[in-house]
Order: sequence, then structure tokens, then C-alpha cells
Amino acid sequence: MIATLVEKKPETNDVISFLFKAGGIFTYLPGQYLYITLPKLKFPDSRGSTRHFTISSSPTEKNILSFTTKIRQESGFKRSLAELSLGEEVEVEGPTGTLILDEHEKGTHILIAGGIGVTPFRSFIKYNIDKSLTDINLYLLNSVTTPDDIIFKKDFDDWGNHTNIKINITVTKPEESKTKWTGLVGRIDSDMINSLYANYNLQATTFWLCGPPALVTAMESILRSMNIKGNKIRTEKFTGY
Repeated sequence: MIATLVEKKPETNDVISFLFKAGGIFTYLPGQYLYITLPKLKFPDSRGSTRHFTISSSPTEKNILSFTTKIRQESGFKRSLAELSLGEEVEVEGPTGTLILDEHEKGTHILIAGGIGVTPFRSFIKYNIDKSLTDINLYLLNSVTTPDDIIFKKDFDDWGNHTNIKINITVTKPEESKTKWTGLVGRIDSDMINSLYANYNLQATTFWLCGPPALVTAMESILRSMNIKGNKIRTEKFTGY
């Protein structure tokens, strides 16, 4: 399917959301990913002109298909992607992926993300709000390095007002930014999880982990030490970011 770029939205100084208008019907579920092929590479890349990206838009956002990625200067593909002009077309294939939140999964879901790993959870939360799935609680716990690294900040500021949506962001190195930060500080650990969600039965909660492999592996180990069963932990590791 062909899709046309309609907006490039800077999220941070090195993260951009790319919004496309689909050239046909494109059906997907929150959490899935797609393959993007650029018409040409303006900068050479030995890996070629195709990459996969998690979809950050929600199926409820009709006629818009978006993904969000960190632009790495060592990647010819990413640099070429960043230089796409509005109105240019790309080829889209998919969707695929199994990190999917079924709207029939009632109860509490804690979404733990590191950095760019927050992208599928934006789709989860937007879908939940638009569909009024009030019997599904989505509690995001997102770890970033500095306040300047918060992706989807405006969306999360707005969405935190819903009774079944909670947004918590922890900053690991606030001193590296001039932006004042008064929120959570430090890496996610069992103490932070127990403190934030003290009123919930964590053994009955479903945990979703998404981000760099090291973070996902560490978080899975922490959850298991908290006696969270394996069937209540769902993971996706983002490599190459």
C-alpha cells in the first residue's frame, strides 16, 4: 500500500513522529508494527531501504497512520526518512506483531517503557480513551533520561485526566537538563512499582514491558522477584535505537 506523508511532528530534539495518509484501507490493532520502504535513500545504508516501526497512532484515528522514531545520524535510512518532504510517498506493508492489547482483557495493565519503547503504549492509551474502555485500567510508567526526552508529552499531559488512565514518568538524570523537573526521579525498581501501585493486586495485574533489551530484561527479572508470574508479563525488545 502507498501512504503519503502529511506531517512531521518533532517529539524531542532527536525523535520525530511521521504521520501518513493511507492510500487504502489499512486495518491494524494497537501495538502492532509495519514495514516502511522509502522510494530512495538520500544517504547510503547497507541495510537497505526498508525498516519496521511500531505504529504509534490508534486504529481510532481514521485516515492517519503514524510511527515515531529516534533519528540516528549513523543510519542512512533514518537520515533519509527525516528528510522526506510533505507529500512524498512511501510503501507500507503489514501489519504484524503480537504485542497487542485485546479490548476484552478487562482489569489493570501496567505499561513499563524505556525511551522509544513508549510508542505502542501511546496507541494502547489513545485506543482505550476513544473506545471508552473504562473497565480496562492502563497505567503507564515511562523511564527517560532527562525531562527533554519525554515523548508524546502533550498527549500524556492531556490523557492523565481520565479516571482509568494514569501517567507516571521517571527521569534518571534530571541534572543533565536545564528543564526543571519535580516528578519521579531514578530508575524503575520494585520499590517504585510497589509505591506507585500499592492499592492494587500486582499478582493479578498484567505487565507490559517495552524498550531497549537491557531494560526489558532487567524489568522482567525485577517482576519475577516480586512473584509476578510469567504469564502476566508481556515483552517486546526494541533494538537498533
